[in-house]
Amino acid sequence: MSASDALPDEAPRPDDTGLLAAFAHRVATRDLPPERPPHGYDQASLEICIALALRERLPGLDPRRSFTFGRVCYALMAHPRLTTKDLAELADTTRLTLHRALPVLVEAGLLLSQRTGGRHYHLLSRDGEDWLLEVTK
Repeated sequence: MSASDALPDEAPRPDDTGLLAAFAHRVATRDLPPERPPHGYDQASLEICIALALRERLPGLDPRRSFTFGRVCYALMAHPRLTTKDLAELADTTRLTLHRALPVLVEAGLLLSQRTGGRHYHLLSRDGEDWLLEVTK
């Protein structure tokens, strides 16, 4: 090892203390639980959270419809598979409104519809489940 490769006797003083402060904060908080989301976890708060996220995912979506869609998604989060009648009841909407909303959610890739016998069943798609989990965290 040459003299030029030797370590200095004293560590250089950083001019930017912001880096050190940010690093110290990161180390101090690394084991803390994640921060709570800005919304609550009650039904009304989650429905609003979903409705607002739907407006971003579906540009041009009417705000009133986004709340209906949010209630539909929330109902399917709580119940994995619902008939049209049960979904309308749980989403607090009419079947006519639901028949207008479902194709939009299916086209967006959030829902799937299945026909078994004489009944229509509705469920979240895999993408819909992943998306809802992300937006409601």
